[in-house]
Amino acid sequence: MSHRPAAVAALPTRTLATVLVLALGWVFLYLDRTTLYPLLPVIGAEFRLSGVQQGAIASLYFLVYVAMQVPSGLLGDRFGLKRVLMVMYTLAGLGVVGVGLLARSYPLLLLFVAVHAVGAGSYYSTSYGITVSSVSPQRRGLASAIVTVGMASGMALGLALPGVLYDLLGSWRAPFLLLGLCTLGMVPLFAMGVSGRGVGGGGQGEIGRLLRHRGLLLLGLAAFLILWSQWTVLTWAPSFLYRERGLDIRQAGLYTAVVAAPGVLGALLWGRLSDRVGRRRLLGLLLPFTLLCLLGIAFARQKALLLLSLGGFGLTGALALNPLFVAWVGDMALRQGRGGVGTAIAVINALAVGSSIVAPVVSGRILDVTGSLAGAFLLSGACVGMGWALLWAVPEGAPPLTAPRAPPKMVSGRGNAPMA
Repeated sequence: MSHRPAAVAALPTRTLATVLVLALGWVFLYLDRTTLYPLLPVIGAEFRLSGVQQGAIASLYFLVYVAMQVPSGLLGDRFGLKRVLMVMYTLAGLGVVGVGLLARSYPLLLLFVAVHAVGAGSYYSTSYGITVSSVSPQRRGLASAIVTVGMASGMALGLALPGVLYDLLGSWRAPFLLLGLCTLGMVPLFAMGVSGRGVGGGGQGEIGRLLRHRGLLLLGLAAFLILWSQWTVLTWAPSFLYRERGLDIRQAGLYTAVVAAPGVLGALLWGRLSDRVGRRRLLGLLLPFTLLCLLGIAFARQKALLLLSLGGFGLTGALALNPLFVAWVGDMALRQGRGGVGTAIAVINALAVGSSIVAPVVSGRILDVTGSLAGAFLLSGACVGMGWALLWAVPEGAPPLTAPRAPPKMVSGRGNAPMA
């Protein structure tokens, strides 16, 4: 009799081991990334940065991160998702070590943040490519949810620990050095614990077919709008609580970390539920609550209401809903009956995460102009509302990705069989 929790009992042992290691990989990448946000006021003070310059750190990170999505998907489908994952994860770790040891000026800080982003930008397409190609459609939401738990866990630690470490060590650089070494330590674990190399078959032709698929493009645009709220909250909530709600740096980080804990529960619950009731229906029910929570963050002044709003955003926000988007893309992409899943996930994630380039710096501009970040959270709520409306145009049972209609004949050796 199996003693595994019900949430994972349906996954084969080898597949479960793979997704757990991939989830742990997200823990350290999100720790690396999120540690920056609670320390932005300290970093900004040392380098005398404006709000736009502070927001530009996160915007540059995600500009590079997004730019790596499609190349990493193509490389993963060509040379093996696992191989590309390990090489690029090593680069991500070296970038974080550079932040801790060598970032003695604003330009050097930007440089090493960008190096980390190059490596981290390959992890989404490779980790989720391995995940969705390893399980049946009836388990895709669950498997993706387990991997996403690593994101939420890393985000919680990345928001809660930096302020504590800063108080203990008296340096904002020390946490990055420790994290960089831990990140590099994950590479041997990938070699031993991740099974499968992913599916091949991606290429430039694959990208063209994806960009002509209406359902996937609409889903990517909706995700762009919905994820806007995540980048705003993660980047600016600690500063907002510190500047406008009277919390110290440690408290601001701990309060924002409340977003992550419900995200773990939400990812597992919504991912598994979406396998049963459908991705679009569940997203349609949850996103109005996300919008209400963003309004609460903007206007609430009592600590209890702030915590409730932040926790509600974690439970129903973009991070908890990530497994639904990943599984939905996998549902559509894998109906081709051929490879390229890494490329499909990379292309759609590049569209979705594009908001991460714009949201931090736009929010910083709102701060500079109005003297408050409340308007940034209101803008995020408006984006969630537009994304929610757009989702209803995405077909739940999307048609398979098809090439242009051709005469019904086989070309020997070219693999032009009709797709299922």
